[in-house]
Amino acid sequence: MKLLLVPDPTSPNGDDAFCREIAKRSSARGHQATIQAVPSGPDQISLLARLSATGFALSADAVLINSLQPTPFLAAKAAGRKTALRLIETYAGLSPESLAGVQKMALSADLLLVPSRHMADLVHSWGANGSVHHVPYAYDRIMAQQIALVTLRASRPTGFQIIAAGRFTESNRAAYETLLSAVARLRLDCHLSLIGDGPALPALKARVQLLVAGDRVSFLGSLPHPKIMEYFRAAKAFVEPYGLDGFPTLALHALSEGCPVIAPRAGACVEVIRDGKNGLLFSPGDVLGLSEAIVTLYSVRGLALTLITEGIRTVEAHTWDATVSAAFSALEKLA
Repeated sequence: MKLLLVPDPTSPNGDDAFCREIAKRSSARGHQATIQAVPSGPDQISLLARLSATGFALSADAVLINSLQPTPFLAAKAAGRKTALRLIETYAGLSPESLAGVQKMALSADLLLVPSRHMADLVHSWGANGSVHHVPYAYDRIMAQQIALVTLRASRPTGFQIIAAGRFTESNRAAYETLLSAVARLRLDCHLSLIGDGPALPALKARVQLLVAGDRVSFLGSLPHPKIMEYFRAAKAFVEPYGLDGFPTLALHALSEGCPVIAPRAGACVEVIRDGKNGLLFSPGDVLGLSEAIVTLYSVRGLALTLITEGIRTVEAHTWDATVSAAFSALEKLA
């Protein structure tokens, strides 16, 4: 099978590891794979015409598009090629009209690759049929064994450092407000750093002022992926307050940096985090439960080390061999 891979333009550091690893291992499965990035822009009609004029996908048997990219998807369809779409985001914050467009595109793909049972259930609720295949999320940059003191730790406020990161939208605003309320009620020396941006950011800042917790919370804005990893490396805990994304990628990244994870019993989080084993869980929206989880991590001697050790094992289980094998098992059915 000749496979054309279209990488996700939002991949950290501009490197789409998913497409890279599939291309690297394709010959061992008896296939040929090439990677072709496709530019994005507001003039989709012009971009689509340009792709078609260059013979996009004509030499391929199937096109795998990592993330929702309408232009190469439509170009592959126009070329009469089989299409596979890998989805991780749930697109929960979109307007009904935009979400309907996402669902239409997803359901018109010949194959959908998803990283969790939670995401599979979601696309099935959209009306997808047997074209949905679970392909595990992989991550191989385990830095926890190499952790050393960094200057970042000394430059930030002292005490128990907590990190949360994401895009702040109306769909997850309540979850981040739960986190802010939990931190505000703590009676220990702690500090929360929020990494990210989004339309709900002003409301979250206003919530901090209402809680009179300004000295406990910092808003750091959007940061590049390597810088986020540095904050994980220096923090005592990463809190994933929302839990309804297609896969908790940042939670896995935090584990790889030796940062214990606190997450809700929701979505794909429960597929990755086991309470008291490799992380701590709380009920969604439960301010008291979240604050108690933070206090438990802070006060129980040896717990952090146990969570870090098991967290490393969790990341080690998310191998590229398993991911690529599952991807090809699904893709070969297209041929």
